[in-house]
Amino acid sequence: MTARLVAVLLFAAAIASAQVDPAVSFRTANESAARSRWDEAIEKYARLADSGVRAPSLYWNWSQAASANGRQGEAVWSLMCARQLVPGDESVHREIERLRAELGLDPSEISLGLAGDALLVSRRFHLEVFAALAFIVTLIGTVSRRLRTAPSLGFFLAGVLFLAPFWMGSFQGSRAVVIRKDAPLVDIPRNDAVPLATLREGEVIPVLAEEGDYFKVQDASGARGFAHKSNVRRIAD
Repeated sequence: MTARLVAVLLFAAAIASAQVDPAVSFRTANESAARSRWDEAIEKYARLADSGVRAPSLYWNWSQAASANGRQGEAVWSLMCARQLVPGDESVHREIERLRAELGLDPSEISLGLAGDALLVSRRFHLEVFAALAFIVTLIGTVSRRLRTAPSLGFFLAGVLFLAPFWMGSFQGSRAVVIRKDAPLVDIPRNDAVPLATLREGEVIPVLAEEGDYFKVQDASGARGFAHKSNVRRIAD
């Protein structure tokens, strides 16, 4: 009976620990960062993200801790994740640019690709609102016949143009950020693989496939190979 009671109590304690308020966890992580315990803070932020928390403040604080700890690539990744959630936040864009310059990266090396960058700009400036307005004007003009065919068609085409980046973005493959300095690009997804080149810290690269503990990627020069997941991290949607 005693053993069963102990087991029940341990199970209850496990459930309670698993249901810790994310706000409390976030606060303790920030407290670790305030004490310059960067590794501890980053570990706590990572646990929050692994539990499903997606918040701009989480990624922003994570980036500040990583940058202070000399992990600029991880800081770039965190800011990229924050930008996905708040594309209009200018402070995030400025911080990404600061880190890009610090790492000596070309703007093209932190690009999300043509479709990805177009989608980001569209979300940043809320072009979907302009598209909706253009379609509403077209609909009103068609129903009331107050607009001639040419202006009505012009508004319709403008709406399509505003929506095009969102359509293109749906075909955009996932991207990852190199979070470690001199991360090797290898020929096969194995620990004893031959390094083909090294990836630049902070570089944004397309993820072509996933094989076990490796991503198949392509760097800015066009070279393809495999990178270990400990060295590159996929940008969260």
